[in-house]
Amino acid sequence: MKHLIALVLKYVLLATVFFAIVPLFLRVSSAELLWFSLWMTIVAYALGDLYLLPRFGNLSAAIADFGLAFVGVWIGIGAFYDGNGTAVLNATFFSALLVALGEVLFHAYVHRFILHGQEEEKVPLLGREWQTEMAEEFDVRREADHDDQKQKS
Repeated sequence: MKHLIALVLKYVLLATVFFAIVPLFLRVSSAELLWFSLWMTIVAYALGDLYLLPRFGNLSAAIADFGLAFVGVWIGIGAFYDGNGTAVLNATFFSALLVALGEVLFHAYVHRFILHGQEEEKVPLLGREWQTEMAEEFDVRREADHDDQKQKS
């Protein structure tokens, strides 16, 4: 049930963005935008929210959602309409930008209410996981000479 609510919220987000941006640049029917929003919702939820978000975090998932929305609108809508290249590129870029900004908030919802009990192993990029142990001695030879002198006396 919690995934269904998340899917509905994501669908509303994507449909709102596509209905607000794409008709400004291209002549697309409402039914096509609804079907395209449904397709993008399923793909983006599975890829960005359930796979990338738990492993790489909010920023990486938002960047991936930007790329997915950019390519999806460009191929899914722009390739089927004879608009000039600038109109397709503008519709693609601005809709992907708004999707990525909305996804930052949606990822916070998903992380809090959907993934709170299913923590995946994070891929450590920076942090204490990659730190090396540091000893107090910086010159090993000097300490070895000092140990030899202690043994002689």
